[in-house]
This record gives sequence, structure tokens and C-alpha cells, in this order.
Amino acid sequence: PWCGHCKRLEPEWATAAETLASSEGFSPPIVLAKLDATDEKNTELAKEHDIKGFPTIKVFREGATKGEDYSGPRVAKGIVSTLEKLAGPATFALFTAKDVEEFVEKAPVVMLAVFKAQGDKELKVYESAARAMKSGGGGLDLNFGYVLDAELLPGVASDAAAPAVYMYKMFDERVVPFEMDLTVANLKLFVESRSLPLVAELDKKPESRNILRRLFKFRAPKVLSFVDYKNEVQRAEIKAALTEAAARGETEYKFVIGDATENEGAIKFFGVSPDMLPAVVLHDTNADKKYVLQPAVPSEIGAWLDKFKAGSLEASIKSEEPPKNNLGSVKVVVAQTFEEIVTGNSGKADVLLELYAPWCGHCKKLAPIYEKVGEAFSSDASVTIAKMDATANDVPDARFVVKGFPSLYFYKADTDKVVAYVGDRSESDLIKFVKSHARKTRDEL
Repeated sequence: PWCGHCKRLEPEWATAAETLASSEGFSPPIVLAKLDATDEKNTELAKEHDIKGFPTIKVFREGATKGEDYSGPRVAKGIVSTLEKLAGPATFALFTAKDVEEFVEKAPVVMLAVFKAQGDKELKVYESAARAMKSGGGGLDLNFGYVLDAELLPGVASDAAAPAVYMYKMFDERVVPFEMDLTVANLKLFVESRSLPLVAELDKKPESRNILRRLFKFRAPKVLSFVDYKNEVQRAEIKAALTEAAARGETEYKFVIGDATENEGAIKFFGVSPDMLPAVVLHDTNADKKYVLQPAVPSEIGAWLDKFKAGSLEASIKSEEPPKNNLGSVKVVVAQTFEEIVTGNSGKADVLLELYAPWCGHCKKLAPIYEKVGEAFSSDASVTIAKMDATANDVPDARFVVKGFPSLYFYKADTDKVVAYVGDRSESDLIKFVKSHARKTRDEL
């Protein structure tokens, strides 16, 4: 009852319940219910259904005693449409060539299978997989159809042995056969990995949103290319090179291409120069490292990716130019000078570092206070007060984590330790923090 998310969901849940109660399209009807998992009477029930956070929504179907996790929309209209879809058939039986033709042209990606008979155990697995993907969310809600005659399958040999499962796509390969053991887990893995285009478009079109959301959820490194879409030859050559690389290592990387003028934010984030297009960026999300190739030559992209795979590619670090005059009481740090001023000053000085964003209101408020802190230690060579624009520079040391702006850290030069500052951002508290951690003060104590 105290959960904020639950309070926001409550009116949407009630509206959805009323809408579904008045609907006559389903028998048995779709019923919404709620349970207070914090009530002592329901503790065992909540434990039985693995309720660990609030709100948790479970879908119970066909008398099942174990609910399926619901991860769909949490607004009334979305709840209703999702549950109506879940209550409908998981698969579609197709009996004519016209039915099949219309089915495969209905969406960019569909699943189509052939089975020997309606009661086949393999068909039951196929239906379970379809139902699981409909309820699981995450953009895997594809249409699953099936036939009982292989001659109805377009682009497949008429004597194909049943059971057999295929994915039909309006991009890349038209027909992709499923070649693993027929299990729910394998079908889901197949849909997750093969229903995305080899090279996705980085744009704002509604049909691209689901593709990009799913693509960026993968842990695989992302290869993003920024080109001038007005230059059709450049665009075609780069996309062909990416497609070739993607076909070689489809599971190793995820590939994206976008118009440089439409993705200025991404270009700035990756430190790409718009004057040196086309550019290719490899973002290793596991290590949070970026590699930039610009200007990119299509014929060299494959070899460049091979260098990354071999571990011989040097990461790119986005950095501003160091200031010509850095004599202020607060030293300006850029990525190029991070080690020199902060972590690699041979133990000469402890450093209080502010990681800020120029547009951040909290940072602007802190700026005059931080200058006074700098002035307080300006005559002390054992302490450096510094700042770095974390939007224009990569942070080379993973210990300095930017979770918000401003982020403040104290680097202890003698022990190579990093301490995050979490106190009040007042002049007195910041000075007190520095003195409590500074080596000179500790030595005096």
C-alpha cells in the first residue's frame, strides 16, 4: 500500500478492470485482481509466487497454478490491449496459399512452421513458445503461424519434412530456417537473435524504436556508423561493408547506421568529428570503451574489427584540448591530462575532483562555492582542487563513476585510493572533507 509505483498503477488498473469486465469478446472473461503482499495473511502466498518487488504482475491462464510474469504497459489502454492479445490464440492455423501469403506480408518478421497434425507434441512446444513471448514483452511479440502441408510454405522445398520452423523477414534473408532442438528456450533465443536486421537504422521512425531498444539491450559490442545520408554512394558503400561484417560475426556485434545530421548527440558522445565522415564507432559496453575509425574506408572496416577481436585495437578517448593557461585556484582537467593532474602526479598532491556538466543547474550553483574551496588550498602544494567537464571528456579511470552531476571524488595520492563525496555541497563541508582525507592533515594528526 505504501509503494509509490503501486499508487500510480492503482487507477490505471481499476480503469482496465472496468473495461475488461464490460467486454463480451472473451469466454471465460479476463479478470483483474489485486493482492496486498505485505499483509501477514498473504506472506506465504507471496513467497510461493516469488514476489520480490512492487508492483509485481502475474498472468494466470487456463487454470495454471504458476503465474507468468507480465512486463507489458502499465497504463489502462496498454494493459487491456496486451491482455486481450494474450487471451487470444497464441498461433494461427493457415490452410490455403492465400492465407499464408497474407500472413507473411502482415509484418516485417513472422514465424511460420509445418507440422504433421494438430495434436503433435512439437506444435504444443511451438504454441508454448509463442505464448511465452507474447506475455514476456521485450519486443518479441511476433505472429506465429503454422500449416499442415509443406507445399504451402513459400520459399521452402515442397517436400520439407515436418516438423520444421522458419522465420520470414522483409529484410536481409527472406527465409531463415530454425535448426536447433525444438524447445521453448531455443525458439526464444532464435527469435531474439535472428529477428533483428543485420544493420539497423538509427533514426526516430516508430517502426525503428522496438528494433533499436532490443538491439541496445544486447551485451554484444555495438558498431555504429555515422554517414552523410545526402551522399548516397557513401551510405551504400558503408552499409554494404557493415552488412558483410555482420553476416560474418552476427552474434559478436550489433550493427547500426545513422545519418550524422540526425544524430548530433550520439556523435558528440562518442567524440566523432562531423568533418571527418564517414565514421565507425565500436562501443564495448562491457568494458565501457570506445573505438573510433574516421574517416572510415569501407574495405578496411572488417580488418579493423578483427583487430578489436584480437585485442590489438587501441581505445579512443574523447578529450578537449588542455587549456593554455591553467593557473587558476581550480585546475581544469581534460581526458588527456587526467593522469598527469589527478592519478599520476607521482604522489605529489591529493586531488579533489569535480565531474560536472555545463548545463547542470546544481553544477552552476556549486561553481562559486568550489572556487572558494580552491582558493582555500591555493597555497598548499599537497592538495589540488580540480574540475572536469564529463560531457566533453571521457573519464579514463573507472573508479571515478559519473552517476549524476556534479560527482565529487577525492584521490589519495599516497595510497592510490578514491573516496566519493556524499555530503552537503557547502564551502565549509567541502573544506572539512578535504582536510579529513588529505595526507598533510593526516600526517599532522
